[in-house]
Order: sequence, then C-alpha cells, then structure tokens
Amino acid sequence: MARPYLPAILVLLAAPMSGCGLVSDADETFYFGEKRQPVELEYQYVALANELQSIKPCYLIHPRSLRAGAFGSVGSQVSLNRSTCFAWVAEGSGNEKPCDKVRSASTLFLSGADLNAETCRRNARVPGMVSLRLDVPAIVVLAGYEEEEIDAYLVSEGRFSGIEAAKSYRRDQPSTYWNEVQMTLLHTEQFFDRIGRLPGFGTAEDQATMNALRWEPRQQRLWTLPEQRTRSVPEIRVPAPSERE
Repeated sequence: MARPYLPAILVLLAAPMSGCGLVSDADETFYFGEKRQPVELEYQYVALANELQSIKPCYLIHPRSLRAGAFGSVGSQVSLNRSTCFAWVAEGSGNEKPCDKVRSASTLFLSGADLNAETCRRNARVPGMVSLRLDVPAIVVLAGYEEEEIDAYLVSEGRFSGIEAAKSYRRDQPSTYWNEVQMTLLHTEQFFDRIGRLPGFGTAEDQATMNALRWEPRQQRLWTLPEQRTRSVPEIRVPAPSERE
C-alpha cells in the first residue's frame, strides 16, 4: 500500500539541503578527508598578497586549504584560502585578472558557491583596499633578512639618520620601526624575489608559477621621517628597480 505522506517527507528533507554543499553548484566540492585546515602562516600570506597587491604569495597557500564559517549566509560559508587571496588582490587593485583563478568551494554541509570568479570581478570593478593584520617581523625573518640588514636598508633609504637611530627605534618604538619596513622594504624588488624563500604549502607547479612572476613597482605612501615626525602628511613614491649586476 502506498504511503501518501512519503513525498511530503522527502520534500521536507530536501528543503534544508537545498542550500548545503551537497547540492551546491560550487566549482569544487570537498568531502571527508579531502579538505585541509588552514594554518596561521597561510593567513599571513593572504595579508602579504593584499599588502603587495601581488598574487605571488597566494601560491604559497595549500590548494586545498579551506576556511569555513558555518554561521555565514548560504553561499558564503566556506572558501578556498588561495582563492580568497586572489580575490583580495583583485579587489584591492581593481584588476579583474586574478579573478580568473578564483574557485568557489563547498563541503558536504556548507556552501561557498557565491564566492566565485564573477563575484570577484564585480567587487574588483569597485576597488577598495582593506588593511589586513600582517606580522611584518615574522615575514621578513622567514624571508631570510637579518636585523642588521634591515637597519642598513632603512638608513640607505633615508628613513633613519644612522644605524644607531634605526636600532633605537627597533628597540624602543617597534611599531614605528616595523611600519617603516612594511612601507618600504616589503615593496622592493629584492623582497619580491625573496618571497620564494618563504615556507610554502603548494606544489612544485605552484612554485614554478610563482617564480615566473615579475615585480611591478607601484606608488607607496610614505609618512614623514620618524625622527622628524611633527606632522602626518604622507609623500608619494614609486620604488626604483633594483640594480642587477
């Protein structure tokens, strides 16, 4: 004998599933054991890419590194960390090209289908850079810089009057010192080349793609020299290409 209430039960069961990852139209769906929990360093690479407005650090992120938030709206509950990185660069720079690399993702119960390449392109058409927390001291150490090397660079750029002044600020006013590093050293061709030294979680192909990218200087806002800081009007500077022997 047929059970007339069975179709109704199936409809009720299907309704909550309609927005879940299982039936999502995301580019990629991850089931048990396929995804990878991001580590803190991968979030730092997103912040670094955002700061540099370059996709190069994005390739250091594991391709299956998945960031999830169950309380987000359906369609934006989960995303690939690398795709988030590409999207931040695109939206901050107003360049839609990185959006071509953005892939939406879903899991068995969470959907991130709306965080796709087209959403990235729409956001990039109204560019606006957001500051992300970047651990500058940790990043430059991982890139192979010594404190003395950084001091010497800042002095050579005229940001401090001498080595002792640089040391003093690094010791007594670290936030000012590392802000100088972030505004200057991180935006040089030398640092760009050293990004490949940072610990990576990608594949050999990712490493090759990253190494093929070329540095592109962009305007930087530099504040008044720390030792002369009586006002807060920034200056505009375009980093010069490094001299290669």
